[in-house]
Amino acid sequence: MRPAICRHRLLYSTVALVVVVFLTVIRMDSELQSNIVQRQNVKQQTDAMFANPGLFDGSTKTELRLKKEIGELQTLLRLKHVTEPVQVAAVPCPVPQKSTKPELHQSADVEIARRFAKLPLNLLSADDQTRLLQNLMPDSMKRWSCNQDHAESEKALRSHPAMHSNLDGQEYFNRFIQVVRIFGWQRLENKTFLELGFGIALMTAWLRGMNTTVYATEIQPIPWVPSRHGPFFDVMYDLVAKASKEDLGPRFDLEKAAAYGRQCGRGLPDVKELTTTMERLDGVPAASVDVSFSLAVLEHISELEPSFMALARVHRPGSLSCHQVDLRDHSDPTQPWEFFLTSDKDFYAKTVGGIQGHPYFGNRFRLSQIMKAAASNGFETVHVVRDHEPASPEGLRYAKKALEKLDRLPADTHKYSKWPRSDFNECTSNKMPQTGLFICFRYAGGGPLTNTEEPTCGQDVWYRSDFSLKVADS
Repeated sequence: MRPAICRHRLLYSTVALVVVVFLTVIRMDSELQSNIVQRQNVKQQTDAMFANPGLFDGSTKTELRLKKEIGELQTLLRLKHVTEPVQVAAVPCPVPQKSTKPELHQSADVEIARRFAKLPLNLLSADDQTRLLQNLMPDSMKRWSCNQDHAESEKALRSHPAMHSNLDGQEYFNRFIQVVRIFGWQRLENKTFLELGFGIALMTAWLRGMNTTVYATEIQPIPWVPSRHGPFFDVMYDLVAKASKEDLGPRFDLEKAAAYGRQCGRGLPDVKELTTTMERLDGVPAASVDVSFSLAVLEHISELEPSFMALARVHRPGSLSCHQVDLRDHSDPTQPWEFFLTSDKDFYAKTVGGIQGHPYFGNRFRLSQIMKAAASNGFETVHVVRDHEPASPEGLRYAKKALEKLDRLPADTHKYSKWPRSDFNECTSNKMPQTGLFICFRYAGGGPLTNTEEPTCGQDVWYRSDFSLKVADS
């Protein structure tokens, strides 16, 4: 009986499978027909929306109206990422234009613009894209759009590989205010500031409010796109407006600072974006810079000597240059020293000789090498902070094993074999691997420096005896 039962079960299973497949095909066909009808409905709704340009008038937005707008966006765009819940918060709007009605700055503007920037370029026809961008652009985008051809801006957004990351106004404000606190507004007001490698957004353009002239370098500058830069500058404007006079100084001019964004990064003689490298600094006048700064740039340069030679050319005697450096192997920060185990020849082939053309995952330069290159070009080291993780058995074991491996490699093919331990973990306060570095230099002018103070080993925070970052109020 058992074989017969098995045959019956097999027969029933086969019949059931055929029925399921048949019903699935019918359902798929039904869904296809439904999608065609939905597309037709969306087209009709789109035409109706474009025929009513007042529908998205941001000056009279209320929470209810905003929810209606979001619903229409969801219907039009048919994308999962616009169906996420949107939090609506009403706060005073930092719009400089005078208005007869009190406006609300809606955090949903930022959300809509962020999602809007993710839309595939081929979702709508070129004409529909243009009309869509003109009619559905949130207030935060309209305020910073400079009447550009929005369709072209959005095309640039989707075609530029470096532009897909989100512009976070809060994050960049934190970076901006950190720079101001590091140097003090007294060192920045009425001075010339150089930002090396500003990345996807020029945060230090806000220094213009201190009457500071700003030079900023970037190998691949990002074109202005309202759906990214609009919400970004809205958030930055609001946060800078709330910043204390203690940070920004008593004479800080908010509207002068915001002019960079209002003109979409164009046409301001005291904010100059330069497409150049740290090794060249083309476009920065000689002996013009009072303060320079870089964040996660020094670990990506190919050569130290030309970089400090270029810095020496543009810095004034007595000026200050500070750098935050990530010393880890960027391909796996949890294994910070793995790139030292690669031969020098292979490392060069993968970095300078590779697709990126520079050390994309880090250049392996150590503190002693950076200080030596700086001193040979007239920069004295005045401040060092050694970064490291809290002490842990795993971290200490990793440091021991990695250095043992490194020391077993031949020095003629691996130059960091038997390298001084002070550049790895010997001089951190807890003997954990040194993962990062904050370092400041003072330009003494002239040629190489021969008699310089050295950072104290075992001391994570060190200042030269005649230097302090603190400045007196004025």
